[in-house]
Amino acid sequence: MVSLGRLLQVVHQERVALSASTFATFFLPAFVSYFAMGVLVQRKRTAMIRYALLPVTLLCAYRAGSSLDFSFGTPNYRYLNQGLALAMFTLAMRSTAWAFVKKPYQRIALQPKKTFNGDPMSGSTKYQLTAVDDTPLFTAIWNAWDLSVNLRGIGWDWAEGLHIPKSSCGTKSTTGFLLSTLAKLLFYAVAFDATSGAARDFSPETFGSVEGGTIFDASLPPLSRYTRSTITTILSGWTAYFVIELVYQIHAIEFVLLFGQTPSQWPPLFDAPWLSTSLTSFWGHKWHQMFRECFISVGARPLSYLLGRTGGVMGAFLLSGALHYFGLAAMGRGGHPAVVFGFFIMQAIGLILEGMWKRCTGLRVHGFWGLLWTWLWVVFWANFMVDAWARVGLVGSRFFPDDYRPTVLLVHFLKHYFTLFGSGRFLM
Repeated sequence: MVSLGRLLQVVHQERVALSASTFATFFLPAFVSYFAMGVLVQRKRTAMIRYALLPVTLLCAYRAGSSLDFSFGTPNYRYLNQGLALAMFTLAMRSTAWAFVKKPYQRIALQPKKTFNGDPMSGSTKYQLTAVDDTPLFTAIWNAWDLSVNLRGIGWDWAEGLHIPKSSCGTKSTTGFLLSTLAKLLFYAVAFDATSGAARDFSPETFGSVEGGTIFDASLPPLSRYTRSTITTILSGWTAYFVIELVYQIHAIEFVLLFGQTPSQWPPLFDAPWLSTSLTSFWGHKWHQMFRECFISVGARPLSYLLGRTGGVMGAFLLSGALHYFGLAAMGRGGHPAVVFGFFIMQAIGLILEGMWKRCTGLRVHGFWGLLWTWLWVVFWANFMVDAWARVGLVGSRFFPDDYRPTVLLVHFLKHYFTLFGSGRFLM
């Protein structure tokens, strides 16, 4: 048995390799306390227990995120420690939000072949609250499994106001959904590998390696230097988009196939963010909304009480900055806080400027000029953010073994196919 003192001890030492023992000692306490919060937030008269459990949950999450080494000491796999830190920070944010919830969360029944407020979820679902005075304990435990991984709140009452992108594929059977999701998974895997590889190829010896380096090459003239850094930034932005989509499609197949969830519980994650005509639309609903609950409850709401809408916007982006900073710092090369927080503060300032423009002119930012403004603002400040990624070796990380990269496998498949096709035509 692990003593309580050892369990809650905050360590300041080198990360320990992942094993059954370290998993049970570091990771499991964080997940169990998080899961318990997920059960309690569905039950009435649990506020005091949630308040008491919150510090324990936060401490366990910090301990797991800062102590475990998912890279097994291999520099090329340090990005796995970033993933662990992001997961633990998310766990901490959600637990904090749940601790201060005034009304217990309720699971919502999903009725197929109906619409919800005229906006179909994956084209075919309606929300309907289950009329219960208090969620029974066994039901709350069962629901907590869904709640623990359901970041957007699909099928829960607390997701009110969430923008759900419409599916371009319409209503499908489960088999059709799985096949289309598999096709998207393969596409995103190839696209992720292609864009990450292209970014690395700009400078294999510096930021294209796990040792890292700046994307701003001082030996180049200013125009060439910043053109190169901007192309690298755009490629890295697409890489981030593709990897998030890739992981989402994997989980969609996993939960539908293995856990019997319905396709309506896995609507699209993004809403064509490249077509955003304002920063408000980009961050408000076109980019993924997985952290919406946390950013509003923990970041925006407290500061909005003090500073109004401006404080709310700034609070949400400051919390997003903290999430990304701790993830980057987990790679062990420094988190570059000024750059990471600076990027998100400037996004908040951009949204505030759009609000001022609307109040002064009566017009919202939109159309072609809004599209141009959005791209310029995001990409300009993202240059410095991606430079921080590059300096810690994230851009240079190799996510697949060289012989099994999706792009390499695709090229081999196409060469084999055309060889066979050509031989067949010759024989005919």
